[in-house]
Amino acid sequence: MTVDGAVELSPQVTDACGAMPERFRGHLESLSIEGLVDEVLQRCTAAAFSEHAHDAEFVERLRASISQNAYALRDVLVGRASLDEVELDKVLEFASTQARLRIPQKAMQRSYRVSFLSQWEIWAHHLRDALVGTEVSTEEALDLLSRLTRAILTYQDHVASRVADTYTRDQDALNRSRAHVRKNLVRDVLRGEAGSLSASDLALLAYPLDAHHVAVLLPEMPEGAASQLADGLRSAGRCPHSLTYALTLGSTVVWLGRLDPWPQAALTAVVEALERVGAVATVSNPARGADGFVTALRQARDAERVREAWPPEESPAVVRYSDANLEILLLRDEALARAFVETELGPLGRSTNEATRLRDTLEASFRFGSHVAAAEHLQLHEHTVRNRLHKAEELLGHPLQERRTELQVAIRLVRLLGDG
Repeated sequence: MTVDGAVELSPQVTDACGAMPERFRGHLESLSIEGLVDEVLQRCTAAAFSEHAHDAEFVERLRASISQNAYALRDVLVGRASLDEVELDKVLEFASTQARLRIPQKAMQRSYRVSFLSQWEIWAHHLRDALVGTEVSTEEALDLLSRLTRAILTYQDHVASRVADTYTRDQDALNRSRAHVRKNLVRDVLRGEAGSLSASDLALLAYPLDAHHVAVLLPEMPEGAASQLADGLRSAGRCPHSLTYALTLGSTVVWLGRLDPWPQAALTAVVEALERVGAVATVSNPARGADGFVTALRQARDAERVREAWPPEESPAVVRYSDANLEILLLRDEALARAFVETELGPLGRSTNEATRLRDTLEASFRFGSHVAAAEHLQLHEHTVRNRLHKAEELLGHPLQERRTELQVAIRLVRLLGDG
């Protein structure tokens, strides 16, 4: 059996399987391989890799693997290459990626079944459409379909066996590495299994779970760069402990740990250090103990969802959970959040240029505390700011200061939910 459950083909069958008859190769050449790749990518992602669907780098590596297989299979079908001549570097690289991400072999097997079943369906339909209206007999058509099926299964067996070897070799190497064992321990803690860790496990983890933790989520930074940044963050926050953990190929979380509670100045210093290096990040509130370790990551992820929802031109690079907790609370029930915006803003929540200008002016006035400062920030005349605030007050039907907090929250929610 191979990695995808296919029966190992005998050397005789493999040798007998070659290119399709020459007079049909032109029909095969006309199939859009890019369209095939798009279809297979969509099916494989949904069937086997849904947890990684939002990881752009992972999806790009999956696409590269599917694309290399698809073009190589076509080259075999039309006689441009034999099985032994096809290049598989992208395919094997993706097998290594799956091992590094600890993707179960079951998922890899499923992806290969889905991939080659999809390719067989697409090639078979294409061949059928090409034969419609020709003088090819039923017997010859069935023979062509048989040869196509045999070629695809033979190619699948050839590739899947090499992928399985690469995956197994890399996984064994990772299982022997200290870094991989530490990642498995972190995963156990995140699953709520910290109580089952032994003293030797905790020593290998080399990070105190009973500390006061702050999680820094770096959604655009791979683990290697994040590990280097962690040294600077640890220094800025004057905390002796840090732990780096890759969430995806391109995103990482860094926990910073102190045995004593976090002073506000230390948190501010961590944020400033992130801003100095231009990092995109979200920062949790401090939380203590093994449960706090998990809570800190959840808070950073919640804050990241808010940061992602901001318009790109308005989104700050670094967002603290404490800066976004109102939005996080309200966005847990989107219908309730929209009702809140409608109640508090009324006409000011509409998707019009005038409503947008009035909201921006109102927010600047609240933020800077004076018409003069708001006008300077917006690069407007002071009288223009006064007129806009008066107009906003008329539309709201009550003084601006009467529900100042509610208005500020509603204006922030509009950015996340969209106008209208």
